[in-house]
Amino acid sequence: MVNMTSIPLPLGCVTCYFVRHGERVDHIDADWTYTAPVPYDPPLTAEGSYQARRTGALIHSLEKQAQAEFPDQSAEYLIVTSPFLRCAQTSEGIYKGFEQAWTRDKDSSLADPASTWKIAVEPGLSEVMSENYFSQQVPNTIISWRKEELEASENTQRGAHYAKGYTPACERMPVYPENFQSMMARFVSTLDQVVTRQIDQASREALKETASSSLASKRKVVIFVTHGAGVGSFLWATTQQIGFNDIGYCCVTRAKVLGRKTSLPLPAFGTSRVPAYSWQVDYNAYLGHLARPSK
Repeated sequence: MVNMTSIPLPLGCVTCYFVRHGERVDHIDADWTYTAPVPYDPPLTAEGSYQARRTGALIHSLEKQAQAEFPDQSAEYLIVTSPFLRCAQTSEGIYKGFEQAWTRDKDSSLADPASTWKIAVEPGLSEVMSENYFSQQVPNTIISWRKEELEASENTQRGAHYAKGYTPACERMPVYPENFQSMMARFVSTLDQVVTRQIDQASREALKETASSSLASKRKVVIFVTHGAGVGSFLWATTQQIGFNDIGYCCVTRAKVLGRKTSLPLPAFGTSRVPAYSWQVDYNAYLGHLARPSK
């Protein structure tokens, strides 16, 4: 069996950002749940929307640095979001923050985000279906609601295009109740499957280029917008360390794929907690971008 780590991926081929959603309204207004039409799916607060835009601005800054490091590579961006409203709103805020920073930066080396960004709903990024959070199964209708809302947003304002051809790692909401082991396996599988598809897409695109072209002629950038449990799971999958307890709203982790750990096919979704890739990680649960300027 060939060890895939002996065939390293091109540097910069796939970069991932792991982002927790912004501040949620029910953690600020204790009475919101009692009158909400969908009490299990709170939106962002105004502060949460601000946090999301600031996160987009940070990603713009980091991507400018990456573009300077790999000037011959253009970047394509995919936001994959949990179907919960607070994550979808955070995703839209990230795009807006990136776009605003790109517009202000007259000398930006990055392409117009309107042509390079897409967004998709990924049920595999859902909140952990814990009995501490939910009293019953969250219906699958939340998935179609988010898709419809994001597609409508694309049609009514200058937003990220919905990735209509995106195939989710998981088609349905996680089964309630969900234990810790199942939750970890779900997030690891989601990460592995999304990354594998990005690498496969980059490989297919490279075949269309000349024989001398690099596999990473286009950098693939994936922004995972999820929940605290998801970010914690991704940190474990990419660093093999546990104990990341300070996972604040809109914290940002950047992780770059280095190589595949094994040549075996990916296991069936949700059946393994062993990550398939090796990673280089920086900006662990970073929060510095959220500091408001002093008056």
